[in-house]
Amino acid sequence: MNGCIFLLDAVPAGRILGFDAEFLMELGIQWLNTLILTLVLAYFLYKPVKKFMDSRAERIRMQIEDANGTEQKALTMKEDYETRLGNIERERASILDIARKQAQDKTDQLLADAKQNADIIRARAHKDIEMEQERIKDDMRKEILDLAAMMAGRFAAASLDKQTQDKLIGEAVSEIGDVKWLT
Repeated sequence: MNGCIFLLDAVPAGRILGFDAEFLMELGIQWLNTLILTLVLAYFLYKPVKKFMDSRAERIRMQIEDANGTEQKALTMKEDYETRLGNIERERASILDIARKQAQDKTDQLLADAKQNADIIRARAHKDIEMEQERIKDDMRKEILDLAAMMAGRFAAASLDKQTQDKLIGEAVSEIGDVKWLT
């Protein structure tokens, strides 16, 4: 409190701030000190801080560029991957279509071959049946001829009276009737 009273005594009465020589001198010294302090701080602090900030900004810019490059590379790889997946899907579908077509062609060929073989077997069977029928007919003709020869021999050996003749003819007809179903 004493210090405040002393200061009040130094200021003339009725004046709060006076622009006398002493005040202006102190004001000039303070400005000079502020200027020197600013220059010293600028020289020792501003340039290193600015250099640090510039290098930091450069590092950040490089990191952003690297990140952008990496992102671009990732996008390119993603597009390439998607393109390859699409190509693989189309190729898979194409291969499956070709395999189905080949399988269908092979199936058709096997069916055609089987039908052809069945036709050949059927034709052989018909031919074998016809040959067997011809052989049976020939056998029947031989039997009939043998029977006729035997009847003729019986006719010649027996007396040819009417009753014996009718009996022999009846026997021959019944034997021929038994053989007739084979024709």
